[in-house]
Amino acid sequence: MLKTIQICAVIIGVITFLVIVFKHKRNTYQKILLLVYVLSLTYYSALVYLVKTGLIINHPHLRGTGPPVNFVHLVTFMLFVRSTVKNIKAPKRIDLILLCIPILIFIGVAPFYFQSVEFKIDHIQFILNNEDSIFYITVGYISAYWNFLTQFMVGMLFSSTAIYMLTKRIRDKSKSKSEIIWLICVSSLMFIGNFIGIISLLFDSTSFDTHSLASYVFALYIIIIFLYPFFEPRILYGALIDVKKKISGTQDTNIEFEPKDLIGYREQIEGFFTSEISYLKPDFRQDDLAKFISIPKKELSQITTQLYQKNFQPTH
Repeated sequence: MLKTIQICAVIIGVITFLVIVFKHKRNTYQKILLLVYVLSLTYYSALVYLVKTGLIINHPHLRGTGPPVNFVHLVTFMLFVRSTVKNIKAPKRIDLILLCIPILIFIGVAPFYFQSVEFKIDHIQFILNNEDSIFYITVGYISAYWNFLTQFMVGMLFSSTAIYMLTKRIRDKSKSKSEIIWLICVSSLMFIGNFIGIISLLFDSTSFDTHSLASYVFALYIIIIFLYPFFEPRILYGALIDVKKKISGTQDTNIEFEPKDLIGYREQIEGFFTSEISYLKPDFRQDDLAKFISIPKKELSQITTQLYQKNFQPTH
């Protein structure tokens, strides 16, 4: 059962990655962060699958890649949340500092890569005979126990920080509410998963299969967070530009908008042109912006007239 769940997680991860590569319209920095996040989760899920099936013995060099990849997905998720909330289009100094974490972990496990094939196979065979030993052996300079404990603590820290940032921003109309909700769900699942991981490590029992529990939780986590975006295309595509969705118009020829409503619409419009690149497409039209903001085209026309004293004009 676990092997089936793992392979399903890998397949869904690959499909999600390909959709983002070819269809996502977000700015380049955010798109790269989302791609790396999806790819790192998918790769680690494939690695767990190799361990659970015993196939890892045929690929001993992959064994040492797990620790740094785990930190890659944590860091890139945190950076993606920051870039979404703060509309960051290029890495800042704090982003570069956070990206050093998986690099340091990679340096810590580097000696393992230079070991002989025989050593690696013996190392892996020991793990296959007792899967929970993966939490207690040493890889390179790093103790697996302290590596996992640090990873779970960092995961809880990042996920709780993300939840705090996202809940503050969820009422901001310049951001896609569906995407913010998805990120909150991912952050919550990440927090719960890492909390379970810490409890499992601290209260480990010889009669309890900690590795299988962690593998189940991780696989279900991937399936849930990757399946949800397919039901909310705005997340995968970055905007609803390519999603043909008819929005009913209004028969009112002249609508009076409250000042506070106009301020909200201004934030949405300017937020779109700041965070998205879809308007650079030759076929971008007023309908596309109306779909993004989820209002009828007629209302958008009146709003732009009242806000900017001009009619909507394509930029091409």
